[in-house]
Amino acid sequence: MELSTKRLAHIYGKGTPKERRAVYNVSIDVPPGSFYAIIGHTGSGKSTLIQHLNGLLKPTSGSVKIGGTTIHPDEKGKRLKEVRRQVGMVFQYPEHQLFEETIEKDICFGPRNFDVSEKEAKRRAKDSLKMVGLGEEFLQRSPFELSGGQMRRVAIAGVLAMKPEVLILDEPTAGLDPRGRREMMDLFLSLQQEQNITIILVTHSMEDAARYADQIIVMSGGTVYMEGTRTEIFRQGDKLQAVGLDIPESTRFLQSLQERFGISIQAGYTEDEVVEIIERLMKAGMHNDG
Repeated sequence: MELSTKRLAHIYGKGTPKERRAVYNVSIDVPPGSFYAIIGHTGSGKSTLIQHLNGLLKPTSGSVKIGGTTIHPDEKGKRLKEVRRQVGMVFQYPEHQLFEETIEKDICFGPRNFDVSEKEAKRRAKDSLKMVGLGEEFLQRSPFELSGGQMRRVAIAGVLAMKPEVLILDEPTAGLDPRGRREMMDLFLSLQQEQNITIILVTHSMEDAARYADQIIVMSGGTVYMEGTRTEIFRQGDKLQAVGLDIPESTRFLQSLQERFGISIQAGYTEDEVVEIIERLMKAGMHNDG
């Protein structure tokens, strides 16, 4: 399902003394099945933008197109329920939204709220748990008996049980250790590839944006500052630093090697790519020594 905005603007408290422009002149186009990352410093407009992409906010001006539905400023809200089914949202610390006595009931809550039969909702609960790497034996357990990482997986399973065509992730790895972050992001990547779900990731991690995203949108001051592939974005380190961002640590490490040894090294944006580049350099060095 395609997502796009056209000259989107949103003003909080319009017409009041606390009026504040959050986003303006935002025009983006996210193709179906793609993996996008949205990066930007705090206050850049990231959160306001993504809340328009599943109908949580309506535009002050401009429009948002979600599949076959176009949302204008005068939207009355009658069509927004279906939009919110199609576009799932995973907020920071989604496990805080768990509340039912069993995991099965918690996952079934969303589908049942959209008039899915109890039998179908239970089937979805079982399937979505499997998607996040948890077995059927978890269904009758209390979500509050689980580890933090498992609780987060259950919360994500609840979103997946709605069968969304788009999944919006707002800092989904917040609070996880490095291993947990990598496992969670790999999970989202596999969902995108196997289920052909469109993923939109809001993150402060340049490494995650570089590793997983097809395209990157950089927000600053409430509008789109840069947009392009990871190569196009991260080769412009000066422009990123001008808005309080930076290139991935792996890329910075390679740049320091170039400066120290006076050699030319192709850009690498993830840890795996850096390892491959260093291995090739070492092999080339050994060959030259020989």
